Amino acid sequence: MNGVLQRLACAGIAFQSACGADFFVAPAGDDSRSGAKDQPVATLAAARDAARKAGAGPHRIVVLPGEYCLEKTLELDARDNGLTLEAAATNSVVLYGGRPVTGWRRDGANLWCADLPGVKEGTWDFRALVVNGRMPERARLPESGTFAHLSVFDVKWLSSVGGGWERKPSRAELTMLLYDPKDLPATTEVRNAEVRVYHMWDESLVGVASNDVARHALTFSTPAKSPAGSFGVKKYVVFNTREGMTRPGQWYLDRTAGRLVYWPLPDEDMAQAKVVAPVLERVIRMAGTPQAPAERITLRGFSVQATTTPLKPAGFGAGDYDGALNLVHLRRCAVEDLEICNVGGQGIQSSNLTACRIERCEIHHTGACGIRTGGTVSSVANNHIHHVGVYHPSAVALQAGHTLTEADPQGFHLYRNEIHDTPYCGIILTGGGHLVEENLICRVMRELQDGGAIYGGVKKCILRGNVVRDVVKMGEGYGVSSYYLDEGSEECVVERNVSVGVERPVHNHIASDLIIRDNVFISETDMSLSFPRSRRCAFTGNTVFAPGKITVSPPNAVTLWTNNIVIHDGLGKGGVPQAFTIGDAMPAADAPGRRTYPFAVARALQPPVLDGEIGTDEWPGSMQGVDREPSRWSASGAPAYAKFAYDDQCLYVAVNVVLFDIAKLSTGGTWGKDDGAELCIAGDKAAFVLRGFADGTLRSATDAGASAEAAERLGKAARFTAKPYGKTKGDWKSGWRGEWAIPFEALGLKPAAGMKVAFNLGLYRAEDGVWRCLEGTRAENWRLDQAAVIQLK
Repeated sequence: MNGVLQRLACAGIAFQSACGADFFVAPAGDDSRSGAKDQPVATLAAARDAARKAGAGPHRIVVLPGEYCLEKTLELDARDNGLTLEAAATNSVVLYGGRPVTGWRRDGANLWCADLPGVKEGTWDFRALVVNGRMPERARLPESGTFAHLSVFDVKWLSSVGGGWERKPSRAELTMLLYDPKDLPATTEVRNAEVRVYHMWDESLVGVASNDVARHALTFSTPAKSPAGSFGVKKYVVFNTREGMTRPGQWYLDRTAGRLVYWPLPDEDMAQAKVVAPVLERVIRMAGTPQAPAERITLRGFSVQATTTPLKPAGFGAGDYDGALNLVHLRRCAVEDLEICNVGGQGIQSSNLTACRIERCEIHHTGACGIRTGGTVSSVANNHIHHVGVYHPSAVALQAGHTLTEADPQGFHLYRNEIHDTPYCGIILTGGGHLVEENLICRVMRELQDGGAIYGGVKKCILRGNVVRDVVKMGEGYGVSSYYLDEGSEECVVERNVSVGVERPVHNHIASDLIIRDNVFISETDMSLSFPRSRRCAFTGNTVFAPGKITVSPPNAVTLWTNNIVIHDGLGKGGVPQAFTIGDAMPAADAPGRRTYPFAVARALQPPVLDGEIGTDEWPGSMQGVDREPSRWSASGAPAYAKFAYDDQCLYVAVNVVLFDIAKLSTGGTWGKDDGAELCIAGDKAAFVLRGFADGTLRSATDAGASAEAAERLGKAARFTAKPYGKTKGDWKSGWRGEWAIPFEALGLKPAAGMKVAFNLGLYRAEDGVWRCLEGTRAENWRLDQAAVIQLK
């Protein structure tokens, strides 16, 4: 191998030698140029089979100009190693995952219809369509925007790492939506109707099993991802009904009548219209195995269109659907110069890639994501990804994942991609080891909340030289950001990036050890540099500009602030221009004060079972966040929660302490070294301290002034149980739970509704060395004159 080819091979770049055979494929009806001279073929599958029979390659399949409708997915595997499948000329070939629709006839004054065998019988179903090279809009109610439903689900969300919902939703809550009767006509055909229920950062697309017109209640055919009304979001849309056909360019699939119905645009002649209805979820699949990956296969220069998806919720990032290209267990393969558009699911769905490339593709008008990929030492570069999530607004333009290990530290290089017009994030990262560099991202987050231009819960990633502009919050919710590092992110660098026109350029949630340096952040109004529950972050060499206020929240998360240029407050009262303040100091913030409201303690109908489970049917009331440092600033790291209850005999307290890595749980009975929590309670004549540890150890201390005898008496009377949860290292939902029963008699108290008791709860987590408390005292937790108050209800 010469030096040039050797360097290309080492870089994982696919190349083709002069040996091997070419196999040509022509559209149906044009057989004059099909096949190699001695091996005529007429289809892609036949060309693939001929190439396999030809022996050692690398071979090439050349697809001649035209349009090809595939009824079966083209499957490539390790037998096709070294194969190149390419168009004879770029932009001259279209591969459809569907079949043409003909036989159109009028259906009323404006509509046209065509009978489709198998639709009425349920053997053919789809929710995407291609008409004259575009992806038409599905029939929808309302005509634009969303309806507001009447369902309520007010259960607290505890964060993803905190376990999600405080109480698991019931099946009834996941399958029912109450609506305003003026929204939906009683004639709505439930077999046709599909409902999109919005949540906060995702949505659910579900079918309708029944419509109770008396109760104004829709029952879904499958459960939604979250209950209608969760997070306070009330939005929904109904698709695919005749009543939703309100303007030209719309369509619906009438499953009851077994026909496709379309309202043509003014310039469309249905006798000449080119309509393709999908039959496939994937058009091409390239798949090896872990033991034998497919290698050095290249796809180049053609268009892929017309796929569908099953009727089910999309999942986070619309990730639960297939892609027009499905790639798995590949090595040194390439996807180049493709157009993927007008597809119902993902453009590209891939996983377990090694040294692969996706380059110079245009991916647009997809029902779900543009590219979802996972693997190692691979690149996604110079692609144009736009107008994704047409059917599923939780979709993102580009998602890349890599399982980070010491032996495999390098994930994806996402380089110089242009991304715009997405309903949710531009880029989502998972795992770690990624380099995200010099991408241009704008007009993302057009429908959903709690995301950003670049979002991820990742480790050891670099975000460098990217430009983000024009990301505007739509509606109310958790907000939008340019660069958003979420739960568990650590040791990441955000450098030399630009954010223009985004009020929250950086948002770092439950993150640690971040370096944010040499960026330029420009807002048109106020600006928030956001670090909730984060710690040990460095903010250096940045230029930040906002005509209004600039806030750093909370400031205790930033341990290094140097060489920044801060330009702010250029607008006075009423928006009157005034001289800007130009400086280098962190904007001042007032320290939080002591909470003056009491924490409610609900009366228990039955004593909770002390088993370390904190059963929602046993513990009344809601979880309270143990979310402060002793300084009263917000505490960093994974969350912790407490619950309180009482009866005539005991005060009951429960804690749920969340860890990112259960392997870092420290068991033992040493306070300040091992994982544990302390309850500080004002008794009738003294203050008591009870410490419970993750291994079940209970100790009663005299730190708060109780006599040794009184402390011993309380320690013997109190009961405590602890239980770790999470089974493996890195378990996303892991930690420990503890439950106490503390007799009022041992405290010298007589419980009564309305009674207030000075109280505090503190904990130590060995995983990150963080001290948390219910209320900061700026000293020890047992300084009850500065601590919290509980009140029996």
